[in-house]
Amino acid sequence: MRREPMSDRGGGVREPKLLVFTTSYNECENIAPLIDQIAEAVPAADILVVDDNSPDGTWDIIQAKAAQYPRLRAVMRPRKLGIGSAHKYALFYAMREGYDTLVTMDADFSHDPKAIPDLLRAHGKNVFVTGSRYCAGGSSDYSGYRDIVSRAGNIVARWALGVDLKELTTYFRVFDVNSLRSLPLRHVKAAGYSYGVQLIYYLRKSGVALREVPIHFTDRSHGSSKIPRMQILLSAVDLLALALKRFDLLRDLAPDLFVDDACAACHDRVLAMQDKSHAGRAPVFVCLRCGTEQTLRGEVPVTSGRPDNKTSSARSARCA
Repeated sequence: MRREPMSDRGGGVREPKLLVFTTSYNECENIAPLIDQIAEAVPAADILVVDDNSPDGTWDIIQAKAAQYPRLRAVMRPRKLGIGSAHKYALFYAMREGYDTLVTMDADFSHDPKAIPDLLRAHGKNVFVTGSRYCAGGSSDYSGYRDIVSRAGNIVARWALGVDLKELTTYFRVFDVNSLRSLPLRHVKAAGYSYGVQLIYYLRKSGVALREVPIHFTDRSHGSSKIPRMQILLSAVDLLALALKRFDLLRDLAPDLFVDDACAACHDRVLAMQDKSHAGRAPVFVCLRCGTEQTLRGEVPVTSGRPDNKTSSARSARCA
């Protein structure tokens, strides 16, 4: 096994590599036109779509689009593992595949692909950019209760992080991939939309510049919202914990370890270090495709446990 701090292992002069990512679950009406519009807006970009085993036929549409667009990579996970986990997959995929810039967005057209070039123009080395409904020039289709909850959530998140950004909860973002390599991503553990807020916290802690660009946030016209009813309460709890972390000056902020191994269960190579590793013990990694937790011995991962607390061996591990 080869372990090293995450670093840019590329050499020589090359064109910057751009990846646009979205995650889908039951988006059969939106995913095809979204991919078409991303390809039109940024034709030089590669596209990554992670689908959480949608039962409505979304995966078949994604596969058809992958045949149409050679620059599209489609990944299906065995079950609904959550939007936070899907975005973490994109972060680690971008790092291990050597991309320079990562754009993330929702699959329901709340984020307009035509706005991607505007966000990219604000981007730069060691800079994070978010599309913003609430900065000057931004707007949203939300009204009434949803608008109040969204604005209140951003106010609380802004207080928890101690930043000036007006928008912290949307996933329409641009990352400098090299800056991600310096983050302790193992500490970013929220499963829902608060995952994105926690990520901004660690970007700020590592000295990354934070910028926002006005966008119009469109309410979905097809399909239904994927945000669980309890997500608002769970996000509030996460934000409270995050506010307390602001004063934790002794927290381990060392970057994660990058491993060049494959998952024992599904053989995907996007493995993330977990916050379960202790000095003198083998680090624990989770496969961001199938959710299998494992320690790595030699070149072959050995499963140490699964999210549902079941255990299995490297030879018998399977996707859930």
